[in-house]
Amino acid sequence: MSKLRFAYNIGRVLGNNLKSQCSRTTTFKSYSSNPNLIFSFVILRSFSTGKTQQNIRLSKHESIDNFSKVERPASISYFTAKPTYNDFIIQLDDLLHKHRTTPTKLIDKNAPPTLWILKQHLDEKLGLRLKTNQYRLITRKLHRLDKIMFEFAPELHNFLDLFRRYDPEKEKKDIEAMKTVDPYGRALAIGRRKEATAQVWVVEGDGHVLVNGIPVADYFPLLKDRESILYPFQVTGLLGKYNVWTKVKGGGPTGQAGAIAHGITKALIIHNSDLKPILREAKLVTRDTRVVERKKPGLAKARKRYTWVKR
Repeated sequence: MSKLRFAYNIGRVLGNNLKSQCSRTTTFKSYSSNPNLIFSFVILRSFSTGKTQQNIRLSKHESIDNFSKVERPASISYFTAKPTYNDFIIQLDDLLHKHRTTPTKLIDKNAPPTLWILKQHLDEKLGLRLKTNQYRLITRKLHRLDKIMFEFAPELHNFLDLFRRYDPEKEKKDIEAMKTVDPYGRALAIGRRKEATAQVWVVEGDGHVLVNGIPVADYFPLLKDRESILYPFQVTGLLGKYNVWTKVKGGGPTGQAGAIAHGITKALIIHNSDLKPILREAKLVTRDTRVVERKKPGLAKARKRYTWVKR
């Protein structure tokens, strides 16, 4: 009996605290002994600090929204695991439903197929990591939208342009054709290596090199980093004939030096396209994509294991 009395007192204390803190609570009476019968009313029980208690009876025609205002999410995919992906699928389905009666194109078997954006680029655009089956579902819906005649839906054409993948070789040639020397004789190029990115301006001069406003000898204390930066000039025999000013960020000294060398190589090709075969033979034109291999769980480094001790 003492344990029951103690539990009863604890329940009374918690109940009084709840009554004093809550100005109103809602009690739903929805079910009866008959599972097929649902009550048509709701009882709202209001608590106060005193001993007064009031019951409000609502019929089935009255709304309870006035008593419980809950903020609703803007999207129906708010409570899903990937709301961005689900919203995008809903958007594609809405476009298909909207243009379900729009005339479609005639199928031309000789025409090249439409190439859509690559999976990794679509991941960056949506801000998530798609699975292969999710990417295929998106491309199937884009193919269905691409069959619609754009004369009757011009806004659809602009929407699909965001997800088209153009010929990379043709796009690369167009970009190279647009790169020219500015009126001041400067050639701008972007170089990348590992996690480093460098903006490089190359102009004819006396061979001065500035990195983030600092001389290259002060910015890179190691000789091998300075040699890698000047290697494009050494290969082409133009050492001391061009001035370089660069802004570099990200990565470490080795990555930044490689990014600057890559940018200098591209800038020299803009100045003189005849240097490209020489620089390509020295393996300077193509970006070096090698990076440090990631560490593996349970290993000391990428592949190094811990020393096994029997005891």
